[in-house]
Amino acid sequence: VSNWNEARVERKLAREYINRIQEDLRANQHDMNMRTAYFSEVRRHALAALEARQETASALDEEFLIDSFIASFSLRRSYQSNTFDELLSAGAMNTIPSIEIRNRIAEYYRVVEGSDYYMNRVPSYADALRRTMPYEVQYLIRSGGCNAGFSTNETGAIAAMAPRNCAPEISPELTAIAVEKLLSSDLEPELTRALADFDLKIQLFQIWVDRAQILYDFLEESK
Repeated sequence: VSNWNEARVERKLAREYINRIQEDLRANQHDMNMRTAYFSEVRRHALAALEARQETASALDEEFLIDSFIASFSLRRSYQSNTFDELLSAGAMNTIPSIEIRNRIAEYYRVVEGSDYYMNRVPSYADALRRTMPYEVQYLIRSGGCNAGFSTNETGAIAAMAPRNCAPEISPELTAIAVEKLLSSDLEPELTRALADFDLKIQLFQIWVDRAQILYDFLEESK
């Protein structure tokens, strides 16, 4: 009877862990979709800034400054693995009786850890832009609403949104000075590299949405 009760408790605990891992997978899917939307918008501004650099200084206005500034945005965040980390730290992986399930879960998070560097990398363009663009212009752009927005959902998770509409008040004289500084700087290679980084991130986000769904479905079928 004692052995039977112990086995029943372990089976219950295993189901709870699996359910919590599924919750983590759903949360990560929402997070990756949010990141996709965020970096897609940043990428749009980066493309506009890169294209505008082919123009003459007199043909550019504050829109070029806004595009160049938003193209420097980043979003660093670790992949959620709370339940898996708890399983490891508590030495509780063996509460899940199926070796196949344990292996699938462990492999999933092992690969996630390997790509975390790429998902959190900040392109060097961000630092280069902030060193080149006059501080007063950066301040006015931020004051004009060109900041990333943040909110929380019902679980307390933070969601980030790239700015879509902003209207900084930059004088024509200051705009001309800032435009000239950006065009005369060697930022184009950095901006090009940042675009390649955004492309990689967006691709990785979709891969992790798909992989999370595959593991979620596998765990659901194993119940």
